[in-house]
Amino acid sequence: MKYRLLLLFTLLPLLTNAQEKGLDEKVNDAFMPLAVWWEGFVLTSIPIAGYDLPVVLILLIFGATFFTIYFKFPNITRFPLAINTVRGKYDELDHHGVEKADLNIVDGDLVDTISDESKDGEVSHFQALATAVSGTVGLGNIAGVAVAIAVGGPGATFWMIVCGLIGMSTKFVECTLGVKYRDVGEDGTVYGGPMYYLSRGLKERGFTGLGKVLGIIFAVLCVG
Repeated sequence: MKYRLLLLFTLLPLLTNAQEKGLDEKVNDAFMPLAVWWEGFVLTSIPIAGYDLPVVLILLIFGATFFTIYFKFPNITRFPLAINTVRGKYDELDHHGVEKADLNIVDGDLVDTISDESKDGEVSHFQALATAVSGTVGLGNIAGVAVAIAVGGPGATFWMIVCGLIGMSTKFVECTLGVKYRDVGEDGTVYGGPMYYLSRGLKERGFTGLGKVLGIIFAVLCVG
């Protein structure tokens, strides 16, 4: 009996690996080469001013700096609006003594708050913030700061603060586009994301084909 059990446990891993792969594994294997190629591309280093900087870092810093300047430092000028939105000041405007005549409303849309009064959202502003923070702040941020200080010294803290500050502008643009080009189903379910605003936003600019290609690439890289 002991030998039979030993033989069973020995052959069990082989039998498990011999089983046919599931659909998710097949899709992952199909797109893995593309994801690996893209990873190698964005991590390619380019010498700038005597320093080897990866492509992904250059894109992130350049994009964040451009958005910060183009939108006139929204990470600072719009910070009070963000706090008021999160604490619910604009959830029910009628209960806060705000007159309709004082609001900048275009086609039922509050331009200053990016709020569509004709549709109810699935979550409140605070719930949306909590969800976003839970998905972006975690062990990587905590351990990453410690590793950065250990490797780069105290000066790394300064650059992390600068990158985080200008990175707020990138997040501002990303969230705004996500809300602007989202879909709301008949049951109130919200559909959105980069796939939507890449295809629809570029379509408005006359780049329909490019928008579809970029949207598909984003979805594929998420799978990989």
